[in-house]
Amino acid sequence: MTRRVLLTIVGSILFAVSVNTLLIPAAIYNGGLTGIAQLLRDAVFALFKLNLSIDPTGTIYFALNIPIFIFAWNKLSQNFVKLSLISIFFQSVSLTFIPVPSQPIVGDVFIAIALAGVLGAYGCSLTYRAKGSAGGLDVIGFYFSQKNKGSLGKLYLTINCIIYAICFIIYDAQIALYSLVYSFVFSYCLDKFHEHNLEASVMVFTKNPEVKHEIMNNLRRGVTHWPGFGAYTGSEVDVFVTIVAQSEIEDIKKMIKKHDPKAFIIITKNLKVDGGFEKRLI
Repeated sequence: MTRRVLLTIVGSILFAVSVNTLLIPAAIYNGGLTGIAQLLRDAVFALFKLNLSIDPTGTIYFALNIPIFIFAWNKLSQNFVKLSLISIFFQSVSLTFIPVPSQPIVGDVFIAIALAGVLGAYGCSLTYRAKGSAGGLDVIGFYFSQKNKGSLGKLYLTINCIIYAICFIIYDAQIALYSLVYSFVFSYCLDKFHEHNLEASVMVFTKNPEVKHEIMNNLRRGVTHWPGFGAYTGSEVDVFVTIVAQSEIEDIKKMIKKHDPKAFIIITKNLKVDGGFEKRLI
């Protein structure tokens, strides 16, 4: 659990760094609740003529998440909700206190977008790897995925279209288009970093037939097996294959080695799986 908390904290800080040091100086708006918090910050500054030394985006973002987590507490895994709360807390604090440069540290907007997309997506992927979330729409999305009650993609598309439409109306087309490009870069990178979305095939050659039962009972993955024979020795081995998420590879290797330290394992990553494979997001 300690490792998962550390991953969540580091990932949350990295995401906040990408926003404060790369996006905000370039006048780029994030999607989801972070983008909504940025727009509300602008509205508050304009309405009350504020000139604060710290950016209130993090505080607004935290406040927007409160009703979402009240809803999620009894609907989703409490470990998932707790890790997501840790993520939101450190995101909010980091967004508030990480200094925003008065001038962009990267002169080229497209380079800033690319760097922010990669850094922010990697930070979010760490929270997912810890089996938490970055909060906001992610929590609603995980609820949808668990209950099959809707599409996270449609929700993100709707919210982001509203955000970028407001940017287009209030600011200008260039800001809206740059923000839209960032959203695509971020989504693409997150999909590549997020190991729960990627499958791997694991083929095992072992002399202990109990190994496959360990995988079925503890990892809860299906196994197909058949008898095999060493061509040189003629000795019998148990051969089986299973499909797992790439985030589960280390767990399955430990299970196999626990029962048979001499087992031979072949791992093939980045598969496209069609059928009854269960994606476990949390």
